[in-house]
Amino acid sequence: MSKKKKTANTEKRNFGFGKMLLWAFKVALDMLYGRHDHYGTRRSHKIRVRVFVEFCQRRGVRDARHIDQALLVAFGKYLKYRLERSYQWPDGQLDQPISVSYAHNLISTVNTCLYAVRNDEVLHLSARKALGVARSNVRKTQIEADVADAKSAADRMIAAGLKRGAAVVVLARAWGMRVNEALLQDLDRMQRELEEQGGAAILEGTKGGRKCRSRTITAGKFQREALEFAISVRPAGSRCLLAKTENATSFYVTTLNRCRRILRKCGVPSYRELRAGFAEDIYEGIVRGPSPLRGPIGDRVLDRIARETVARLLGHARHQIASSYIGGY
Repeated sequence: MSKKKKTANTEKRNFGFGKMLLWAFKVALDMLYGRHDHYGTRRSHKIRVRVFVEFCQRRGVRDARHIDQALLVAFGKYLKYRLERSYQWPDGQLDQPISVSYAHNLISTVNTCLYAVRNDEVLHLSARKALGVARSNVRKTQIEADVADAKSAADRMIAAGLKRGAAVVVLARAWGMRVNEALLQDLDRMQRELEEQGGAAILEGTKGGRKCRSRTITAGKFQREALEFAISVRPAGSRCLLAKTENATSFYVTTLNRCRRILRKCGVPSYRELRAGFAEDIYEGIVRGPSPLRGPIGDRVLDRIARETVARLLGHARHQIASSYIGGY
């Protein structure tokens, strides 16, 4: 059955999505994306929209129907102020400075949430105009996802009874998979391809449905070990890490959120950081030298080839995206 988005009801508080502003945004997001789809996206928006809701409430706005363009502009000025210094409210509460990328994400969330409750694009805030600075996707910090740290985190997860969470970690670090890809990957198919051609393609659970054989990764010892471990801990009768009665959303809540805390204790800040570690391995293997985060770029031709390869193996269509993983020029 096709999904039907709830139509905004201008006669009711928060357009009929609930009495509380934060709750209304959350319900509207579920209606927009689907209650069982895009879990990560919905979760991120629901966390970030709290900043906007608190801002609205401090301005005396508690109903989404009363949000106007002037309030959005004021919110943009508030975020711009926080790019350089802390913001102190009249009651003494201090909001800490934020990064440019986070400010852009906050504005993106506000635009999405307003579209979800209003079902139109009448209210919209341009992040670039509001902040006066574009978001940079070029990574400048060192990658914190050594293979040793990933394996250490996996060992702790196994000890805590989170074996499938450990499998997600090693698959992400060894094969560059996103979490959803690690959960939904057909492990039997990968094993067959590995035995037949020495490598395997990442096909299931890909972002935007990009199922492409060009994303075939040659397997070394670490890749083989990761795949074998994942196969050994998957549910009986399943071709992937999820049981037939499970979905990715429930697995996030029951397992991966706990695993994330363990991952951080072992020095790896996020699951995405594991993909960055994989990307750096690929880049350095091609150029036979350090990534831009570790040292100067040498051969520009090899650098371009390495970037294109990194982007392709991570499941991206544009080679420029590699800069957000391994740094730029």
